[in-house]
This record gives sequence, structure tokens and C-alpha cells, in this order.
Amino acid sequence: MPRLAIVGAGVAGCAAAWALREDPIDVVVFEKSRGISGRAATRRRHGCAYDHGANYFKAEEPRVETLIRRLLPTDELVSISGDVWTFDEQGTLHEGDPEHNRATKWTYRNGISTLGKLLLGASAADVHRQRRVVLLEQRAAGWHLTSEGREALGPFEAVLLTPPAPQTLTLVEDGSMEAGVRSAIRQALGGVSYRIQYSFTLAYDTPIERPAPFFGLVNPDGRHDVAWLSFENDKPGHVPSGTTLLIVQMAPAWSQARYDAPPEALASEAAEHASALLGIDLRQPVWTDHQRWRYALPEARAEEEALTPVHAAGLYVAGDALEGQGRVPLALRSGLDAAERIRAFLAAPRR
Repeated sequence: MPRLAIVGAGVAGCAAAWALREDPIDVVVFEKSRGISGRAATRRRHGCAYDHGANYFKAEEPRVETLIRRLLPTDELVSISGDVWTFDEQGTLHEGDPEHNRATKWTYRNGISTLGKLLLGASAADVHRQRRVVLLEQRAAGWHLTSEGREALGPFEAVLLTPPAPQTLTLVEDGSMEAGVRSAIRQALGGVSYRIQYSFTLAYDTPIERPAPFFGLVNPDGRHDVAWLSFENDKPGHVPSGTTLLIVQMAPAWSQARYDAPPEALASEAAEHASALLGIDLRQPVWTDHQRWRYALPEARAEEEALTPVHAAGLYVAGDALEGQGRVPLALRSGLDAAERIRAFLAAPRR
């Protein structure tokens, strides 16, 4: 049976593993952290579940809608009430785009990271968490990987790389492979950079009255220090009754300028911005949390066509770099597309 290594258990990697669940392929997933789903991340604290990366997802594309609503379990799937409004550079609130708000916003009762867990749970993949791959080598017998603990992993007939483009490039540059394969990946991914983003969670032990009936606020022109603010209270099962949990994601420029600053001081700044946007004093949360997303949002789309010769060698790439946007449905699509290519490659006669 041919073997496939998937590096990274973000949404794209999980989707690829799920799509190959019935194929005669031995799928092995290596994830550097304890969590599953990448930026579709959930934490739990003080009885709360909160999505501090991707805040929700939509299922507008038929293939994604079928996967989410029909093929995966739906007992934890919940919709989010309330619209997304916008705010400008001065912090003035405006009603959101009706077309944008028409589509249902989804998460899970136990958090958005449930998506990756469901995908892997329904797959036949062997999943190794806290197993960072640091070396990638192409040999006559196939692809070989080496973990951070110097453990040899392989051989594999095919490898799917799903980390952010800079991390994938590091694996390729440090590895051993045909010059044409390395050159093609450089061409495809070399122009993709990412915006940094700080995400803060602010908890309050009382309800907070909003100035309008919105679930979230977004700054579409990127001129405000805050990029996104939302109420986890609107997600069924996330927050105890009578309390409030805010997610405040700061703009990339603000985040970059404070990259090395103490997070505790930055949480105070985030609370001040939330106070200004909502018109209420929120400077004394009962607890806070933070996450610095180094590779939050891709700023360009990879040159996917350049990867064709790479596929012929059994090496594949998936993730938001191929879509040019950090969106959960796009990561799903990327993983599903990669699975189709891998299936065809592994089914073809080997020379």
C-alpha cells in the first residue's frame, strides 16, 4: 500500500486526510503542536470556549456545504445569530453588507477547532501530534522525513506540505531534492508573505449592552488599529449566561509594531480600543488571553501552476497560500483539491 505523509494538521491537511479515507493509501499526519485545525483554533478557560483565530466559517460553495452539512457529523454544528457590521478609521459604526450577511455563519458548540477533529476522526489517518518535521529528503526509495527529535520517518511515496508558505520554503531549502523540484517550489511560494496579527480575548463577569444588534465588527479598509471585534456570547454553548467574552483582533500594522512587546500591556490597549468602539468602559476585564499569529493572513497568492513538475515527483502543497486568503472554506477546498491530485498520482503505475 502506498504511503502519504501530510505535514501539518491545519484545515487543509485534515481535509486531504478525510478525502482519502476510502483510498488504499496509508496516510500519516504529522502536526507540530497539540492542537488540530491550525488557525481555526479554539481555547477553553473558566468554562468558556472561544475561537481566537478564524472566528467562524461559511459553507457557500456546494462542495464545502455538502461536506459540512451532510458528510460530517452535525450534532455540534451551530449557527451564529447577528450580523457583521463595519467601522471606519474614526471608529464610526455602519450596518454591514446585506449580501455578505445573508450567508449563515457557522462554528461548533465546542469551538471551531472541532472541524479539523471531525475530519481526522472520520479519516483513516495515523495522526502524530507534537511531531515537528524539520527535514525533507528525496531518495530513490521515496520521500523521507526527519522529526525535531532526529527520528527518521519514511519512506513515503508522496508528501503533502500544508504549513504557511515561509515554513514550507524552509523545509524545502534545508532539505535534499532534485534541483528542479526545489526551484519550482521557490517560484510558486517565494512571493507569498503574511501579515502578523495579535488576537486578544477579554472576559467580563457581566452582560455588555451593544450599541447595535451586531455579532461582530470589521474594519474593511485596514485603517483602524482594530481589525475585528466580536461577541463569543452569540455562539451557543461558548460562554456562561450573564457573562461576556470579546475577541479583539488587532490590525497587522499595529501587531507588527508591537511584535516583541509584553502581551499583558497590549491586552490593556486592546481593551481601550474595545471601549471606544462600543462606547462603554471595558478597561477592567476579569481575565484576558492572547495569541500572536505570525502567519495570520497571506498577502498574495502562490503561483500554483509552477507546482506541476513538483507533483510529478510526489510532492504537493496545500493551504491558504494557494488561495491568497485566510479563509476556512478556502483551506478546505485546497486540501480537497490536493487529495484529488495525490489520488491520481498514487494510482498511476510507477516506473
